[in-house]
Amino acid sequence: MKRSISRGWHSMKEQFYILILLFIYRLFWGYFMYKFVKCAVVPVLLRYPDQDAGGSGIGRLLYYVEGQLALGSDSGVQHWLWMLLALSAFRLLLSPFIRAGLLHELHQERKGERGMFFFPGMRLYGLPVMLFSLAEWVLTALPLYWLLPKMYRLLLSGILDYKLLLKLVPYILAWLLYLFFIRKVLLYMQFGYTGGTGTFSSLLVCLKVILPSAGLSFVMGAGSLIMMLACGAASIFCPGMPALLLRQFSPLPNTLFKMWGIAAQYHLWSSKSFPQ
Repeated sequence: MKRSISRGWHSMKEQFYILILLFIYRLFWGYFMYKFVKCAVVPVLLRYPDQDAGGSGIGRLLYYVEGQLALGSDSGVQHWLWMLLALSAFRLLLSPFIRAGLLHELHQERKGERGMFFFPGMRLYGLPVMLFSLAEWVLTALPLYWLLPKMYRLLLSGILDYKLLLKLVPYILAWLLYLFFIRKVLLYMQFGYTGGTGTFSSLLVCLKVILPSAGLSFVMGAGSLIMMLACGAASIFCPGMPALLLRQFSPLPNTLFKMWGIAAQYHLWSSKSFPQ
């Protein structure tokens, strides 16, 4: 695992230009989300009944009823929701092409080739990787057919009693564990497809290295979380211009760890698929 992390970092340095491109892409997305929250979410939250002013369970219930009516009748709310849906769909469809370019770059690096292979990889493998993503979305949503009815009843009951929401935790944790496994399996199958070794053989590799793979995900996730907490703490203790600059550059560490994680997983797969 340590070797995969080290080799993943080396790949990160070789693909620094991809990191910058993805950082700019996430910067634009973050700006849109800021405008959405400021113009659409904050005015709604300000209407939430204040407990100090006599707010009660009935007041909260009326607040939710009003919100449901606004979704169907308020043109301003519908405008923001359609815009959010369109941009979310665009980002969702673009993500497989970004992953395809990154995987192609990793394959070329393993072969000893040097150059900018990111955009040719998007063109060559974007649609096949899109099919893997569609399979991931379907498999992700499949358990929700059984989970959502139970979770919905608990959620409605939790409007008046927040303690009932704790019963949702086991369902959410089980779904997240299932989601983690599905994503890992499909990621390794994408390694095999784009690398020419076959999806089935890569599936077997994934099952063999599932524990080291989970360890890599934990290390990268912990690193990303620590960087996010450090940026947040620095913004609190260094207000003003330093906080603004940190906020603008906060997507960079997260993007770095995501790319580093994929590269480390790739080298773990490569060590089993192309033993030296």
